[in-house]
Amino acid sequence: MSESDCSRDCMTIIVSKILKSMVAHDPDTLPLAPVYQATENSHPAALGMMTLWRTVTKAGKPSLLAIDTTTGSAYFALDINEGSGKKQSVLWARIKVVDKQITELELWWMSPPADRQKAIRVQLEGLGEAAFDPSSNFSVGLASDCQFTEQGWSVIDPGPDGNGSTTPLGCNWPQDRPADTKARANLVIDEETGIVVSGALIPGMVYPYGKISAFIPNDMKAAQEAQDEWLAKKKAEGGMSLLAPIAATGETLQVLQYYNGKLQGQQLNVYLSGPGMGSAWTQ
Repeated sequence: MSESDCSRDCMTIIVSKILKSMVAHDPDTLPLAPVYQATENSHPAALGMMTLWRTVTKAGKPSLLAIDTTTGSAYFALDINEGSGKKQSVLWARIKVVDKQITELELWWMSPPADRQKAIRVQLEGLGEAAFDPSSNFSVGLASDCQFTEQGWSVIDPGPDGNGSTTPLGCNWPQDRPADTKARANLVIDEETGIVVSGALIPGMVYPYGKISAFIPNDMKAAQEAQDEWLAKKKAEGGMSLLAPIAATGETLQVLQYYNGKLQGQQLNVYLSGPGMGSAWTQ
């Protein structure tokens, strides 16, 4: 896959323009594509109709900025101020750029609940270290409304035969979660919002999954075995072209939010590469 026409500097400038336009309450200054997609907390709307372009009064540089120049995508997060209040909200977003124009904006923001019980730093450190360490004794409870997203999207698992769930997946903290002894735990800890960011390299297999494919980490043995059984069954039935399972490495960035003693949000961002691949960040 070739590089996009928007360099890292180009993507950084576009992110800065988005934040400046929010403070100016003027989305018309943005380089939007003739047709673009946009959501705010999952609700589709034109930018001028969104709360962020009406209430934000201060937005600094992102505390987290990840850029993929190959696909023209960026993910960023930061604290923002709304109105005249001093209380901060947290904004995180994903954008896609084509021909130096914004084609997709997926925006999420929230004001910390007034009655929430903030976790202390040592708890957040324990959470970040446990993210890719199943042997950790850090106990994680899940809030009933914990929000889970992957690659910036809510996930619905229809099953390989299309007869599975139609409800978006919730957060999960299984005992057989993927492990990485060299995980980059606690890359970012925001004690105010309870957000922790950790990274890892996860070996796994890309399996056929109905008419699509799915990456299943090697540590999730039960899930791989189930897919092996499905694949063997479909081969025996015939009449269907199937992708051969292929080994891969998932470079993973996991964003967690924790307060009131429970996990409130879980976001996975995974970039697949070949088997046995490393990362420039773990040399």
